[in-house]
Amino acid sequence: MEAQHDHVSGEVSTEPDQASHAGTVVLSLLRELCPVGTEVSEGKTLAELGLDSLACADLAVGIEEHLGVRLPDVDDLELETVGHVLGAVERGGQARLRIARGLGDILSLVRVVGGPLIRSYARLRVEGTEHVPGDGPAIIAADHRSMFDVPVMAVASPRQVYFMAKQELYGDPVRNWVWHHLGGLPVRRQISDLRAIDTALALLERGDVVALYPEGTRSRSGEMLPFLLGAGWLALKTGSPIVPCGVVGTGVEPGWNGRSAPWIDKHVRVRFGTPIETTPEPDARRRRLRAEALTHELDGRIRELMA
Repeated sequence: MEAQHDHVSGEVSTEPDQASHAGTVVLSLLRELCPVGTEVSEGKTLAELGLDSLACADLAVGIEEHLGVRLPDVDDLELETVGHVLGAVERGGQARLRIARGLGDILSLVRVVGGPLIRSYARLRVEGTEHVPGDGPAIIAADHRSMFDVPVMAVASPRQVYFMAKQELYGDPVRNWVWHHLGGLPVRRQISDLRAIDTALALLERGDVVALYPEGTRSRSGEMLPFLLGAGWLALKTGSPIVPCGVVGTGVEPGWNGRSAPWIDKHVRVRFGTPIETTPEPDARRRRLRAEALTHELDGRIRELMA
């Protein structure tokens, strides 16, 4: 029961006589996260305050630490304005599993059954697997050219990986089941998806490997897109090492009729690099600054591995 408790949050709600205190705490946290001099009011949107998804994650962390309210557990969670945040804190949340049952439970079988087919089709060459820690939490961060990157990473990694996937890949019961049991974490990219971030944190806290793509989406041009800060933030929140990974050869090539031809010959190489070690950073502002520096280093390391 103790192990389960690590990934189940308790039910917490604020009483009416605590609402004023909770509001004061939330507004104080928002002022710490906003650019200096920003006016914070209930009607302002979080975007107007300059808060991105990771700043919202920092806000959620601060609210849990100071008030004991876990925003990822709040039903109908919608965080567009300061008023939405205050309302969510006042409502509180019902306990929910941070790591849903069945997540990734068929991936080992798929690796055994489908792994040889993927390796053969991709003419897959894998280098540097010794750099992936044999146990404990780790983040694998790779470039992203194709949806084929996901099965390639699942096969190339010496350990089972859980991966963050855009919500659009789900969409119906069959695809929902498949992606969930393969270890996918649905991410709604149009909002600050606190539940996806919370699940990734829970997996790392449990000692698992999370794979993600810092570019945030596929680069169809073959050029590296600007990196987002998510990998660095997760690493600095949990103290997990980041394993840079260069993936070459998964991009879709034009077919004879000018259309995409994913079935043509592949020569895919996956190269894992030396881990970037991190230590937990409890301060939100310093975590953001360190994440920016870490992301810059990660960009350079992945480019080297792709060469």
